Amino acid sequence: MKKILILFILVVSTVFAEVKTHLSNMKIVKDDKGGIEKVEAKNVSPGDILEYTFTIDNQEEEAIENLNPTIPVPKGTTIVPNTGKPSNYLVSINGRDYYPYPIEVDGKPVELSEYKGVGWNVDELKPGEKAEFQMQVKLNGGE
Repeated sequence: MKKILILFILVVSTVFAEVKTHLSNMKIVKDDKGGIEKVEAKNVSPGDILEYTFTIDNQEEEAIENLNPTIPVPKGTTIVPNTGKPSNYLVSINGRDYYPYPIEVDGKPVELSEYKGVGWNVDELKPGEKAEFQMQVKLNGGE
């Protein structure tokens, strides 16, 4: 049994060894001319907007199929609607099940503060391709 488990662990780590992922965040600020600028999110305050970017880099020799990347909505933040990129994003109110935005319960849209994650369905990521996914959140408070 131990040999099978060790073999399984080696196969799994080999299969995913050449897929690199990276999650970063930037603070969205307005410049002097009213334009939008992205800066490192060192100091944040209630009301600030943060943009999260999740990158997947397929360095495998084969395509990766049926990817479902997700970005959780951090506690103390609220999703900013219509900022998911690519725009075919899905949202979750439980962190497990994802549906097209907006989710409605009893015919009424769910409050933005109830969303727990943003996700996408990717049919295929070819060898050498990178995929980038973004969403924005607002730090609660400061209204």
